[in-house]
Amino acid sequence: MKVKVYRKFVNTSNRLRVLLRPMSAVDQDAVSEMFCQQASDEDVRFLKEDIRDPELIATWFANLDYERVVPLLALHGDRLVGDATLHRRGGAGRHIGELRIYLTKEFRGVGLGMQLLKELIEIGREMGLHMLVAEVVSAELAVVKAFRKLGFVRHAELDDYFMDAGGGMHDVSLMALPLAARKEYLF
Repeated sequence: MKVKVYRKFVNTSNRLRVLLRPMSAVDQDAVSEMFCQQASDEDVRFLKEDIRDPELIATWFANLDYERVVPLLALHGDRLVGDATLHRRGGAGRHIGELRIYLTKEFRGVGLGMQLLKELIEIGREMGLHMLVAEVVSAELAVVKAFRKLGFVRHAELDDYFMDAGGGMHDVSLMALPLAARKEYLF
């Protein structure tokens, strides 16, 4: 799959049509608007990075590399309503991709997140990745359930692994989805 030319329309459960496409240089203002102006403290509480930092967003656009990070955007009309990314690891972990997702409030719970994640799973397969992982705050039961529905398995529960901006500690579920068949060794 050529990520640069990827385009797909999907429908949400509340019958809204949404375009999925890769992020490109022309999207910086829309991404900044969604994250910096619309996202609340609660929206970003369990994200790994401060996505409301304009400097961080600028680095994403300065370093667009679809072999390293595949950022899929979800657009309803002209409005950006979601972002899901597949982060390819390097070195000894180059066969592993990590999934991350963010949706605006009004597009949560309508199936858009599942569709974005399904697309990233397929992209990961086409990239030749062997495994996808997600680190999910364990208390976010709906998110854990969504990943399980996609075939992810919880492999570890890490106590106090995530510290939110206010210093609160949270357990994290390490979830994985194998994309390649495992080799069985007989001894």
